[in-house]
Amino acid sequence: MSAIKRVTNTSEAEALAALLNGEGRTKPTVVVTVASGHAEPYADVARIAAEIGDLADLYLVTTGGHTWAFSNKMTPGTQVYGGAGRVYPIGLGWNTDLKQAPLRFAWSKAEGRKLTAQLVDDALDMAAAAGLFDSARTAATRERRSGTIVSIMSERALVDLGSGDMASIPPQLAQAGVAIERVLTPGMLVDGVLEKKSRWLDIRETRPTAEDALKAYVAGDVVPAEVRSVLAGSADLRLHPDVTVELFRSEVTDDPNDDLRALLTPGEVVLARVVAAGPRWRLSLRGVGEHDHAREALALYVGGPPWLDPDAPAPTVEHGETGDSGESGRSGEPVEAPEPVAPAELAPPPARRPTAPSPAMMPRRKGGSVRAIPPTAVASPAPAPEPAAAASPAPAKKAAVQSMSLQVTAIKAEKAHLEAELADLRDQVSGLRNERVQFAKDLARAARQVETRDAELARMRSQLRRAKQRTAPAEVTLPVFADRERGFRHLVEAAWARRIPVGEQAIRPLPDFAIGERFLDSVDALEGIAVDKIADVVMEVLTGLAEHAAGRELHQLRTSSGGNAAPQSRPDGAVCYRVSMQIHTPSARRLHFWKCPDGTVELSRVVVHDDVEP
Repeated sequence: MSAIKRVTNTSEAEALAALLNGEGRTKPTVVVTVASGHAEPYADVARIAAEIGDLADLYLVTTGGHTWAFSNKMTPGTQVYGGAGRVYPIGLGWNTDLKQAPLRFAWSKAEGRKLTAQLVDDALDMAAAAGLFDSARTAATRERRSGTIVSIMSERALVDLGSGDMASIPPQLAQAGVAIERVLTPGMLVDGVLEKKSRWLDIRETRPTAEDALKAYVAGDVVPAEVRSVLAGSADLRLHPDVTVELFRSEVTDDPNDDLRALLTPGEVVLARVVAAGPRWRLSLRGVGEHDHAREALALYVGGPPWLDPDAPAPTVEHGETGDSGESGRSGEPVEAPEPVAPAELAPPPARRPTAPSPAMMPRRKGGSVRAIPPTAVASPAPAPEPAAAASPAPAKKAAVQSMSLQVTAIKAEKAHLEAELADLRDQVSGLRNERVQFAKDLARAARQVETRDAELARMRSQLRRAKQRTAPAEVTLPVFADRERGFRHLVEAAWARRIPVGEQAIRPLPDFAIGERFLDSVDALEGIAVDKIADVVMEVLTGLAEHAAGRELHQLRTSSGGNAAPQSRPDGAVCYRVSMQIHTPSARRLHFWKCPDGTVELSRVVVHDDVEP
């Protein structure tokens, strides 16, 4: 169990900031804060300490002025206060990439359970990424055990090891990054290494490799895949948690102007056709319809459930980190927590009844004694009248009494003014607290609305993609030629006939061209772009369309990156040119060709962006 280190003063707060920003940490660091006006955190720090064990350090920052000291020593955006929590991974990458150390919120004690679970999962994820699960093992603290999954609860799989001995499996010890219910199911038999202290059962070494699991898929199969990320012209799909396949626009839609971000949602499960099996997987969404018989997703463990469910509802977009009430950061960008509250604002002093001035408030006489003032002198702005029979005081004595009476009156007036100011400030603080509560409710309501809109948007993307698939013309099987060169020339001519209107074909003829000895081999070897797309670009080069298309970026290929570098040329006077076949996609593909002195085009190679060899 991890020790809970309390941060209660400025020196401890500054020391914590120095630790986080230093190079000496060997474990993730969990920092939990206490909301203003509360004595205990919303998160259950005892549970956090029990679950993270020795894999992370745990700090509890109490409320007070030292929260400012901590914040002032941290990079803007990396602080934590106001009842929130954050886990800082090993290293300093989180200083520039806030997604590495997500800020987790709670607005009440009721939301503390979710906050606790988020912080535990963050800590375990970071420990697993750092290899601490394996390095923490010793022969004295582990043993091999097997058992049966009896239930899935609180994002853990509960395992019966026999004779009433129980253990649990967190996702990080089964398949990191995948919900435990998509990996394990009640009734499964599991085998692994038991950590005696934490009672965790590590079953990762019994998980089949991705290569073995994916042997079940062959070319032509329609299979579920998870959308991992989406750009305008490409997307990453996961067939297996460890296997990501890059998908390009032409493999999703017929329209070259479609933005894939309008058709796919990260986290969505789609059906894709296997075009080429591993190790170089290729997938396509084109032509996949509801009538196609889809194979079941792979099970990550023998006897486990499919890790993907194509019928699951479309995911909502993650809006940063939050408690149940949600929060307002978008696309993983953290939002600011409430400002740390100054100690004076934490507990306004209770109102007290005015009291009579003490002797310490009176001017001192020589000899250090203080003349007592009768109560009537304190209560009245002027000296009380004396009985007629009494002897009149000396003029000096009377002046002193009047002076003290005026001072008392001034003090009382100033005190009344300060009390009025204090009451006004208390009203303002009370109003601000009420506003904060209302803002939190409004924020929660807005977050729920955003989640609803995100779900609707994800469904509309899926419907739009399916509608395009239904209305798209059926794919025509390309003719196959025994002679590769003849086959490619056919594709170029077909592109010209398809794209150049009949009325313009006479003024924009397709000239003859040469095919270099390395060109067709490079076409066969290049992945991520269809051969008919390459033929389209070649046709644009031959007819002059590429010169006027901004997206083609037609230019001479130079001998170096210098602005004055000479173009690549051959002894026969031919100059090498480079044209874009894709833009705004990773490893965008390029076409290299030679323009000979007589104007003839000779195709050289198709390459990825970073390949600048002619």
